[in-house]
Amino acid sequence: MSDRLENKEKPKCSIQEAEEQGSKQSMNGGNGLSALCDSAFKGEQHNDMPPSHMSRRAFVGLGAAAALAAMTGLSLAGCGGSGPAKGNGTVLRVGVVSLSDADALDPAKASTPGGYIFANQVFDTLTEFDTTGAWAVRLAESIKQGETADTWTIVLKDAKWHNDKPVTAQDVVYTVKRWFDEKLPPAESLSYIKADAIKALDEKTVEFKLSQEVVMFPEALASPLCGIVPQGFDPKNPVGSGPFLYDTVDAGVQMTFKAFDGYWGTVAQAEELMITSFTDTNAEANALLAGQIDVAANFDSTLVSLIEGAEGYEIFDYPTSGALSWAMNCEKKPFDDPIVRSALRLAVNRQEIIDNVYGGFATLGNDYWSPYDPNYTKGLAQRSYDPAKAKKMLEDTGYTLPLKIELWGAPNQPTSDRQNEILVEQAKAAGFEVEFHKVDMATFYGDAYGTYPLSLSYWGYLSVFDQAAMTITKDAPYNSTHWTDREYDGLYTEAVGTTDAAKRKELVKQMQTIEYERGSYIVPLFMNTLVAHSAKVGGFKPYPNTDGAIGYNFNLLTIS
Repeated sequence: MSDRLENKEKPKCSIQEAEEQGSKQSMNGGNGLSALCDSAFKGEQHNDMPPSHMSRRAFVGLGAAAALAAMTGLSLAGCGGSGPAKGNGTVLRVGVVSLSDADALDPAKASTPGGYIFANQVFDTLTEFDTTGAWAVRLAESIKQGETADTWTIVLKDAKWHNDKPVTAQDVVYTVKRWFDEKLPPAESLSYIKADAIKALDEKTVEFKLSQEVVMFPEALASPLCGIVPQGFDPKNPVGSGPFLYDTVDAGVQMTFKAFDGYWGTVAQAEELMITSFTDTNAEANALLAGQIDVAANFDSTLVSLIEGAEGYEIFDYPTSGALSWAMNCEKKPFDDPIVRSALRLAVNRQEIIDNVYGGFATLGNDYWSPYDPNYTKGLAQRSYDPAKAKKMLEDTGYTLPLKIELWGAPNQPTSDRQNEILVEQAKAAGFEVEFHKVDMATFYGDAYGTYPLSLSYWGYLSVFDQAAMTITKDAPYNSTHWTDREYDGLYTEAVGTTDAAKRKELVKQMQTIEYERGSYIVPLFMNTLVAHSAKVGGFKPYPNTDGAIGYNFNLLTIS
C-alpha cells in the first residue's frame, strides 16, 4: 500500500500554490553525474538518465562516492562493493527513492514509503502477507474465529518491547483503542471493530468484538498502519517490538536503526541498518557501484543492464500487486463524468508503458487491484488501447476537443515521471490535452493532496477488501478520488461478512466489475519489485503482496 491522505481536513493551499512551492524546490535541468550527486540529498528532481553506452568504469570514475561522503559524512566502509565485515560495527546500508519530510514515526499515521519503511523496522503487525502473497500470523501466535465471524480471539507470541518489557494483550487493547480515541486512519478502515468491547482475556490473549461478521478480519490487520505499540506510546520516542530499534531520523535524508537482539523472529545479522534517501535511481545506482550502499531498493528497470554488467552486483526481482495508478477525482471536472473516466482508460496504451517505461518488468492491469488475492476477478475482458473509440465517446457527449485535463505527480517511484509523461503523449490521439504538473514529494503529499483533478498514486499490496476499505468505499480514509457508489458499498458490506467462499468470490466479481465499468482509478499494470545489490548481500525473498523491496524485511538480509 502506498499513497495516503494523512491530513483529510480542508486543504490549506490551492493546487496552484502547491505548484509554486514545488517549482521553488525543484532544480533546473542539467546533465552530468556531478549534478546528480550534488543534489542527491537536497530533495531536488532530475530526469537525466546515465547514457546507456557509459561503462561502469566511467560511471563510477566520476567520483560520486567521495562527493556524497563529503556532503553527508557517511562512512565509505565497504567501498568497492565489498560491504562491511560482520562484527565490529556491521552496517547494512540500503538506498531508497525517496524519504520525505512527511515520513511518520507513528505507524498509525504512516502515509509515505519512508513511513512504511520505519513502521516495518520498529513495529510488528499482528498478521502479515507472506512470500506467497497470502496472509500469515506475525506477532500473533494464532487467530481463531468464534462461532460467528463477529468474534475473534488472538493469542500473542512471546515477544518483548525494545525496552525488554513483555508484549501483552493489554498493549494490543491500548493500540486499538488509541486508533479510535485519536481518530487515526485504522479506525476508519477498521470501523467495524467495537473498540469499547475489545478486552484482554489474559496476558497473551485478546478478544475482538465486531459490529458485523468479517471473515477477512485477520488480513485487515496486516496493514503497516496497524503496528502494535506499547501502553503510553510516545511517537516522538517510538518504542516497538520489531527487528530494529529506532536510532536516528534526519527527515527526508536518512534513517538509522540498531538490531534488536531480543527479537522474537529472525534477528538481524547486521548490527546497524542505515536507510539513505536518493532523489532518483541514477544517484542510487552510482552510490551502489561506488560501494556507498549495499542495497538499492525499488530499483529502476532502465538501469538493470548497468548492474548486470558490473562484476560483484546482482538484481533480485519478482512480480507484485503494487501499482502506479491514475486517480481521477470525481469531484473535479471533467472526471465527475463517467464517460470521461471511461475514455481516459481507453487512452492508455498499457503494453507500451510496460515495454518502454518498465522494460518488461511489469504485468498488465485491468483497472482494479489485488491480483494475489484468491478472490481477484480474472474473467473480465482486458481493456486495450483504443484512442479512436475514446475520442468518439467524448465527441458524442458534446465535449470540445482537445479536452484539457491537469495531471499532478511526484517521483514516488523511480518510474513515476516517465509513466506520467507517456500518458501525456498517448492521450493526444484520444482527444485529451494533458498538462503534467511535476512537483517534489513534500509538495505532492502536502495540503493539496486529494484535491488534484488527476494524479498518479502508488497503491496496492492489499487484499481486495482492504484496498476497498482504504480507498473506495464511502467511509474509506484515503478516498482521494471521492468516488462513491451505493451498489458497490452494499456488495462490499455483504462480501466481508459472507462465510461461503464461493459466494464471497462472486460478490467480489460484482464489486470489481463495477470498478472496471465506472470506477475512478486507472490501474494500467502491476510492477515487479527490482532490488539491485552487492553480491555480498543475500537472504532476499519475494513478498508479492507487501509494499517495498522484500516487504522492507531488511532483518532477513545477510552479509558475507
